[in-house]
Amino acid sequence: MPQEINDSYYVAASNSRPELSPEPIDKRPLVFGIIVAVVIIILFGLLGWWLFTNPPAAAVLRDIFIIFLGLGAFLIILLLIALVVITVYLVLKINDLIQLLNREIRPVLSQLQSTVQTAQGTTVFLSEQAVKPVITTVSAVAGVQAIVRSLFRRS
Repeated sequence: MPQEINDSYYVAASNSRPELSPEPIDKRPLVFGIIVAVVIIILFGLLGWWLFTNPPAAAVLRDIFIIFLGLGAFLIILLLIALVVITVYLVLKINDLIQLLNREIRPVLSQLQSTVQTAQGTTVFLSEQAVKPVITTVSAVAGVQAIVRSLFRRS
């Protein structure tokens, strides 16, 4: 008897894509965000209206704002100078590290090159003196076996 598929079967399955879920989406965060945005816009509008109707207060706030802009620009310039100094320091340290590696690796590379040449010479020597005679002998034995097999083959 085949298993009957009903609505409870789909509810039990895990949903890997919740945005496609048949359950309703909670809209409270969206509504809250819209309310906060509207309140902020209203506050800025009221602040603008207040500054427009009170020019002396607007002048004081303007002066304070100019001072803070100057301090911010000064802080940014100091940070940029510090960034340039740190970059120059790191470039010099990397240059020192490259020089150190260059001094340390060159002798190792020359020793490695001589070791590779020695290994290459040893390989050539073993190939000519040990492996080549064995291969020649084995091939001769194989040839003799083939001749003997072809001469004494039973038909």
